[in-house]
Amino acid sequence: MDQSLSMLARLERDVLDDSVALASILRQVLIMGAHASSAPLRAWAQQELKGYSDPAGEVPAYRKVPAQLKADMFAGSGHFKGQDISPRDLPETVKGVGNEVTIAWGVHEIQATAGSREGEHIRLGATNMAQVARLMTRDQRQRQGNPFLVVTSVYWSVSRATLEGILDQIRTRLTEFVAELRSALPSGEEEPTSEQVQRAFTSIHITVGDNSPVTVSAPVAYAEQDATATVPAGAPLELPR
Repeated sequence: MDQSLSMLARLERDVLDDSVALASILRQVLIMGAHASSAPLRAWAQQELKGYSDPAGEVPAYRKVPAQLKADMFAGSGHFKGQDISPRDLPETVKGVGNEVTIAWGVHEIQATAGSREGEHIRLGATNMAQVARLMTRDQRQRQGNPFLVVTSVYWSVSRATLEGILDQIRTRLTEFVAELRSALPSGEEEPTSEQVQRAFTSIHITVGDNSPVTVSAPVAYAEQDATATVPAGAPLELPR
């Protein structure tokens, strides 16, 4: 690291270099937030790094993404995998499950997931989806009159490009933050004031905590295409709307 560069200059250099990991850039922002005594900036950087793990908390809108609801099932001797289903196909007792999920992981996990898996789509599940599959089995047997129908799993399919889009949204907001700081600084100055840092962060419209307009869903986990992943045992589930 070039020690001759100011904190802002290093941040500007790294945010414009796609080869620099987002986690490294966010750690710089975390330090900048501490220097500026900006609790919102620090909270955002920390949650982007660690993930939005508080089930009662909230997340930025760019982490709420489209996801196709799918099911695997047996019907007699037939085995049907990856069937697109609608929320209307689910039992009435299953509330709030739709074609949208909230990606609550930290940026490193998002980046690793988007970059290391084969195929165009990634399969997402949550702990209570096994119960959803059992309820759907009972409901579909009654609807179709087929006692041999078994829904083995219900899950979401998210494109790899969607995960990469979340990372791009974060980098773009970091770029906007640096641009706002640069525009606020007089020519030749390199160290923004606490007020300038806080104003720049506010101007890019990232809200966390009680002011966020987006309701967080349960954390979701990833898996290879032929295996369903679950969130850690005991994690509460509020299925996304």
